[in-house]
Amino acid sequence: MSEKTHHRGTVEGFSDSPSVAKQSPGQERSRFYEFGPFRLDPAERTLWRGNEIVPLTPKAFDTLHLLVRNSGHLLEKDELLRALWPDTFVEEGSLSNNIFLLRKALGEDPAFIETVPRRGYRFVGAVVQLPHVASRHLEETAVGHAELGSRGSSGRRLPTSVVVSIAALVLAVIAGGAALSWRNSSRLPDRTQWIQLTKFPDSVTEPALSPDGRMLAFIRGYYFGQVYLKMLPDGEPVQLTHDNLLKADPRFSPDGSRIAYTAMDPQRFSWDTWVTPVLGGEPHLFLRNASGLIWTGPQQVLFSEMKSGVHMGIVAAQENRLGARDVYLPVDEPGMAHRSYLSPDGKWVLLVEMDKDHFFLPCRLVPMGGNSQGRSVGPLGGACTLAAWSPDGKWMYFSANPGGVNHIWRQRFPDGRPEQFTSGPTEKEGIAISADGRSLITAVSLQNTSLWIHDAKGERQISLEGNATNPKFLPDGKKLCYLVVKEFPNPFRWKNPGELQIADLESGRSDVVVRDFPVLDYDISADGRRIVLWTTDNEGKSRLWLAAFDRSSPPMQIPNVEGGEPRFGPSGDIFFRHFENVYRVHPDGTGLTRALAYPALLQWNVSPNGEWIVEWAPLPGNGPPAIQAFPLNGGPPVQVGGSFTFLSWSLDGRSVLLGGSYIVPLSAGKTLPPIPAGGFQSEDEIARLPGAQLINADGVVLGPSAGVYAFHKGKVQRNLYRIPIS
Repeated sequence: MSEKTHHRGTVEGFSDSPSVAKQSPGQERSRFYEFGPFRLDPAERTLWRGNEIVPLTPKAFDTLHLLVRNSGHLLEKDELLRALWPDTFVEEGSLSNNIFLLRKALGEDPAFIETVPRRGYRFVGAVVQLPHVASRHLEETAVGHAELGSRGSSGRRLPTSVVVSIAALVLAVIAGGAALSWRNSSRLPDRTQWIQLTKFPDSVTEPALSPDGRMLAFIRGYYFGQVYLKMLPDGEPVQLTHDNLLKADPRFSPDGSRIAYTAMDPQRFSWDTWVTPVLGGEPHLFLRNASGLIWTGPQQVLFSEMKSGVHMGIVAAQENRLGARDVYLPVDEPGMAHRSYLSPDGKWVLLVEMDKDHFFLPCRLVPMGGNSQGRSVGPLGGACTLAAWSPDGKWMYFSANPGGVNHIWRQRFPDGRPEQFTSGPTEKEGIAISADGRSLITAVSLQNTSLWIHDAKGERQISLEGNATNPKFLPDGKKLCYLVVKEFPNPFRWKNPGELQIADLESGRSDVVVRDFPVLDYDISADGRRIVLWTTDNEGKSRLWLAAFDRSSPPMQIPNVEGGEPRFGPSGDIFFRHFENVYRVHPDGTGLTRALAYPALLQWNVSPNGEWIVEWAPLPGNGPPAIQAFPLNGGPPVQVGGSFTFLSWSLDGRSVLLGGSYIVPLSAGKTLPPIPAGGFQSEDEIARLPGAQLINADGVVLGPSAGVYAFHKGKVQRNLYRIPIS
């Protein structure tokens, strides 16, 4: 943020800025704005497109209002930040996310919002200001429909009481539609009542409250963090663990003396439960092959258990595993049920699960008896990663992202409508509800990430707006593609649909590659002329599309293909995964054949010479999954390492990136580095390879040579807040 920010006033509507039109609240209530097919109603805080309400978050609406009021004028980023968040420090990423949401809502043909590089934004649509008649419009709409309905097919007029009833019904439907599109901001928790509980410079998440509400446990660190404990309200956080295992899901024992947590070993892909005493002491292994554990009573537990491969189900048992029985098992064998939450009456279980492609699904409600697959609950169309019950069992709470940004939602049990509980551009994740049900604790994040490249000229920033991820160079190294997503991905929400853009690395200009395509993943052909896109159709099925960079032809869906994670081979064939099988197909949809005889769980990349394809796949003999390189001309795979020992190549095929951090030159004529039997067991083994170079950056992607690569810069800061529940 610019140093000028704190010198600006915080009067409503940028009143200290000469470029901003100054209007009183009364004047604003007396008018609305029309541009293109849209009508903006400040009094009702509603954006209309024709007769339909366009759903916007409260902050996105405020951003649009300010831009429209000052149509044709440049609004500096600092001015917008001060006006939209007058009492809170936020990064520019929050503003960029608002602009991204608005462009998606308004469309870009024509474009209404212009970016002025390194300065701010300008609304360029033609705006007409009109007197405010929104309420009258609704009334006339309702009465008009009632008049049409007040005459039967014979033309006779219906009784007045029926006309009034119809008018009331139409008004209720219109109002209800607005409420369903987006909950009125006045019903959302008042941000001024939120209480910040932690003040870390990095990331904390997954809060858990002790039974008496006096202690707060959480994970500090970005997914490879440590378990911490804080005495409420003002105690100093204390670190309880000090190992290098991936940790999640801290939970207190019924007496509050212990904290159980999930520890995942990426080398063995093992999910175990460990326990640490709250008063200090060494953590110890509690249950193997058990994750997301919660206590359901004295010495009774509920946890997730790996059945075979990566098929994970929910199990109820005693602490010693006696009496174990399945509560829920996903129908698709690669599916994984990761977390479970027992209702206060002990009859129902909320659970969090992944589908066969390892995407988080909406949460599920199943009976504790295990006699039914249950049904989906919470907001549909988005990933649900965490859940909770209100103490009285009347409400179900969810961390979910149906709008692209993770927020807290709730739904009245058993079959109420999902309601959004938090809003805004900042992500909220994790739910710990107080014993009296009057507040919850969640992690609130500020994301500020950007895409950079390193080459002979040094380092420079490429992406200026939104969260840019999944970069890939064109073969000549002069252009870079990337996805702009609402939330930056993490190791467990690794695919977020986004808009595919391409940047010219010389001029710095970016453009959208294919509009109106929410892209999950993509790849670029060896000749740099085409791109294959992975998206989903209206039924949620994975489809592949082919597009030309020069737009010489429209995008074409590859016929008779269902699958994802597409990768071009050097000959132009496309490799993709469907369920646990890897296939190859010609771009026109012909020549569909199975490419590997082995099952694969995730697909990474193909070597530039087409000899190898890298997959995350079970080891032979039904072993745990690991990163493996499979020869495409037949033969046994080579284990590269554990689940996070990623392998990729520079476009010239002369270097590899190992473990995401080490660039290793290849010997002449070799496609793989020297890999020990059984794969790399540690980072030290990779570091000792001849010529290995450590890159201190996140998300490194190699370009045309080892000296050119893209990477991410920035951080995701999360802290815990207590939010009142009304």
